[in-house]
Amino acid sequence: MERNKMTNKMMDFIKYKGVVWKTPLAAALSWELAEWAGSKHPYLAPLTVILSIQLTVDKSIQFAWQRIMGTIAGVLFTVSVTPYVGLNGWSIGLLLLVGALIVTWLKLDHAIMVQVALSILLVMYFQSKMPSYSLDRIRDTVIGAIVAIVIHIMIFPPDSVNKAKKKMIQFADHLSNHFINTSLWVTEGCSSSKAQTLQLRLQSLFQELHQATTELDKAEQSLRYNPLGTKKRNTLKELTQQMHRLRSGHANLTDMIRVFTNWSESGNFSKENQRIWADHLNALARLIKEWNKVLDNPEPFTLVSNGSATQIKAPTHMECYQYPLALYTHAEQVIQDFQNSNFSNKIL
Repeated sequence: MERNKMTNKMMDFIKYKGVVWKTPLAAALSWELAEWAGSKHPYLAPLTVILSIQLTVDKSIQFAWQRIMGTIAGVLFTVSVTPYVGLNGWSIGLLLLVGALIVTWLKLDHAIMVQVALSILLVMYFQSKMPSYSLDRIRDTVIGAIVAIVIHIMIFPPDSVNKAKKKMIQFADHLSNHFINTSLWVTEGCSSSKAQTLQLRLQSLFQELHQATTELDKAEQSLRYNPLGTKKRNTLKELTQQMHRLRSGHANLTDMIRVFTNWSESGNFSKENQRIWADHLNALARLIKEWNKVLDNPEPFTLVSNGSATQIKAPTHMECYQYPLALYTHAEQVIQDFQNSNFSNKIL
């Protein structure tokens, strides 16, 4: 039992902590390859590895490419100019300025500018002492970048999909709880003091939703470069569809709280209606919890059905009014959002 637990921990470490062990492995391999290729400065290859392995595959590829481009450009520029300017503080400053101006003119990324600047500085200093440095810098940089990317992509690539799924499950659970809290608030008569607390929790929920969306974006970007990620891409596609439901659930709850607040302030929110809508909100909370269990299930997504929730429909005599009432509600909200006399006065 203990051995199995230890084995599981080791596998989890290998799968989810790749940034810890991939860098030493890739650094060692790149050093050996650089020496085999004839480099007299093999440390440049693992240096590129250390800089290139990022938390996500797409960022790793982006940085590796920027380092290669910046290094090549900086080395070629410096080698062609150094014999005419010599080595001193002013010549270094001049070449750094010219290099930065060229990168800016070409509208290249700031990271490329940094790599160009580093190459200019180091090549100017080492070229006269070690003539092979320029060639070694280009070759070893390419070796380090390739080794870093291959290992990062082919051996347990970062699993942002699983992380995004966990955040979605957590958000769905909190969303369900907020429906329950809203139900209690409605039962108590929709007090204005507790309405503020509900709004603050809604804002916190929105932050969680944003974090889950960010993780999905990271997963999509990483899988874009993973040739072995077909299964993960299918899972990501399903999760993206489920994310639309979570966004809609949050938006609808926000609108419902606003309507409850206005209804209560009108003085027409009877005890009977409070009871009815408290029951409806609890039913919606249960529906979301059941849906969340399916989301947490490794099996393919299936339809969730909650009997009490599916019975929430407008009474027959109100069906012809539900659409214009919804439109009036949203129109009034637009007026409240943009009818700000203080702001208008400042503009005028």
